[in-house]
Amino acid sequence: MNRTDCDSAIACIENVFIEQVQKGRIAAGQCPARRPVFLRLHGVAHATLEVLPTPAGIAPLGLFARPAHYPAWVRFSSDIPDGKPDLNSTVGISFKLFDVAGEKSLEPDCHAPTLDFLLQNFPVFFVDDAANFCSFLQDDAAYIKQHPLTGQLLEEMQKQVPTALGEKAWSVIPFKFGDTWCKYILEPEQAPAPGNPDYSDPNYLAKDLQQRLAAKAYRFRLLLQRRVGNEDMPLDRATVRWDESLSVPLHVATLTIPAQDISVHTQADYGEALAFNPARTLKGFEAVGSIAEARRHIYQVSADLRRNVNGQTLGEPQVPRPDVLPVAPKNPQTR
Repeated sequence: MNRTDCDSAIACIENVFIEQVQKGRIAAGQCPARRPVFLRLHGVAHATLEVLPTPAGIAPLGLFARPAHYPAWVRFSSDIPDGKPDLNSTVGISFKLFDVAGEKSLEPDCHAPTLDFLLQNFPVFFVDDAANFCSFLQDDAAYIKQHPLTGQLLEEMQKQVPTALGEKAWSVIPFKFGDTWCKYILEPEQAPAPGNPDYSDPNYLAKDLQQRLAAKAYRFRLLLQRRVGNEDMPLDRATVRWDESLSVPLHVATLTIPAQDISVHTQADYGEALAFNPARTLKGFEAVGSIAEARRHIYQVSADLRRNVNGQTLGEPQVPRPDVLPVAPKNPQTR
């Protein structure tokens, strides 16, 4: 896609998600202002990412140049509007790392010590590029009629999810990595116990997450899948799944979420005030493709808008919220 067409498509997408959806909800009384997508919060948890020794076949580059530990905060969500139940939604898992040295690619926070990963529990997007996304947003029914694959993918994305802690998630868009490109995958180290999800509860995923994390820790493998073929692994066709048998994803880090009470005072508020952007990476390791460019711009505009409306500070936090904070007594006594 040429530069002019890409810019036009991004402007089209911005108009829908920012001008119509986000500003429309704020004008209708949404308070506090929230994200236009993946706004259904299931929970926010503190965690640690352990970067492992570089596996054979991958150059020690960027975040994975050497073993290290990074504090992290993880946000579990679904891409559904208010009033719709959790069942059959697309689940998102985003996490923000702290204490990451090096220049980042997202201005004006290029010197912030943070780095983001955004993943969803489906390996592809439902349109190829920004221009097609614009066309879909203009008339989704007509677009699906002309592009039946989009309709098929949208149906497949509506999966029954017993627990957000059991989901495998993909970055969907590719990222620069040395002299090639890669995608990121997050998968549970072990399948969680089945449990008894109450699918009739419209907010069952949040309750399940709170109950499970109160009882034990959970670990996820962060995998890196290298690009090995131009045709089989395109950079700007987001509907194409990168075959994991052609390029086996390699374990580069482990995300550990310790047992914790995610309902503790203001923890969810802290997580909702964080802004996640796939462009918040180390410089030279950026996401590529027109969908990536659209997300870079629109996620930034959206974050600034809701923070301004909510009276929150713009920009990235310099240090993470502490894992443990003092808890006020339930029945404080005054003297």
